Amino acid sequence: MKYQKLKTIKCPKCDTEYLPAEIFYPKHFFGRVSDITKDYSGKIISFNGESLNLSETYICDKCGTAMKVFARISFDSVIDNARDFNNDYVTKSEKKLELFEG
Repeated sequence: MKYQKLKTIKCPKCDTEYLPAEIFYPKHFFGRVSDITKDYSGKIISFNGESLNLSETYICDKCGTAMKVFARISFDSVIDNARDFNNDYVTKSEKKLELFEG
């Protein structure tokens, strides 16, 4: 199993650690959207609802300090060549195929 560094949030006063799931609620963090309208090129023109909510307030369980927590996220996308069937491709084979006509 590959080790993954634990992402934590620390209280700015007493350094008590929290996991993001303790402070951010998925429904609020990712938002709720519906009725997405896009133009001919695929750019979003409008939508109903709320997009990402990257800030939250929380009261530290240990020292009672009120803190604001801000998330910084980014998204990257790349072509998944193994599943992209819109382009021609060639698979090289080491084996020879022979047809017996005999």
